Amino acid sequence: MPVKSTGLAEFQAKLKKLASIEKNEAIAEKALRRGAEVLRVEIERRAPRSTYKGKHLADHVIVSKIVNGKIKVGFHKDFSYARFLEWGTSKMPAQPFIEVAFNAVKDKVIAAMMEVYRKELAKL
Repeated sequence: MPVKSTGLAEFQAKLKKLASIEKNEAIAEKALRRGAEVLRVEIERRAPRSTYKGKHLADHVIVSKIVNGKIKVGFHKDFSYARFLEWGTSKMPAQPFIEVAFNAVKDKVIAAMMEVYRKELAKL
């Protein structure tokens, strides 16, 4: 009895589209930026604020440029003390907020990145 397959050509076409998206750096960069923005917003929300009227750490969370397929979310160089708040010092206990923010939104970051890929796949 011969086996009849249907939909194989359609499946192969979808695989080719998926492969073309995977190799497209512009789409990958767009997805990285979308995920980084989700993380930036959460870090900004959780960053400690002082009672002073000056500049606040929370207002200076930045997203770097994409280099070698990587993107960084961190603070402006004038706010390098954030690492001391996150990890503590010998005289000050840690007040973690960056790792907490990451753990809180890591699924949202992935979902935001997947959404970019879904939209791009739908365009093809």
